[in-house]
Amino acid sequence: MKLTVKEGKANKIHIYVDDEYRATVDSDYWYSEKYRNYKEINEDELTELLDSVSFRRAYNKGLDLLSRRPYGVKELIKKLCEKGHEKDASQKACDRLLELGLLNDEEYSRILANDLLNRKNCSTKRIRQELSFRGISREIIENTVDSLDNDAENRIILVIKKKYINKINDEKGRKRAVDGLLRLGFSYSEIKSALNQVAEFTEEEYYE
Repeated sequence: MKLTVKEGKANKIHIYVDDEYRATVDSDYWYSEKYRNYKEINEDELTELLDSVSFRRAYNKGLDLLSRRPYGVKELIKKLCEKGHEKDASQKACDRLLELGLLNDEEYSRILANDLLNRKNCSTKRIRQELSFRGISREIIENTVDSLDNDAENRIILVIKKKYINKINDEKGRKRAVDGLLRLGFSYSEIKSALNQVAEFTEEEYYE
């Protein structure tokens, strides 16, 4: 089979086999590969080439996604598949990113957990659920959560002070506060204890 290429825009190389378009890669990749010198290609070589191209495209997309925010391994594989990349290519791309230290579940788990704790005021229960949803292993989740401030009552009081202090004096406002805290993953007993503690403060003390 005849192998030809055409240069495209933005550093792209379009690959043709017997004058039929088969794939596009970046020129840096193409000119570093053995296929750049091929004029003919057989079925096995074509399969190898297309697999290599799929890996390269998934790898480049993985780099692009990681430049925007951190990802866990399973989350990034899922995202790449959603973007149209084959699962095998996505897995291989993430394996390579792991080798290069650009993908790290422990670091990602720590960053995400601290964001959920300090910015969104989630409970450790909710943090466990979110990390699990993102595909983080149980061992990493437990190590991450063990490193966090686990004073649920104090965290609930901080949330009340920030969002609900003017709403908890009537039944409707109190229910809204309880519902909001439950969504953050706190238990009803933890919320009740914190609300009782808040009720013991004077308004002047609470706004200090």
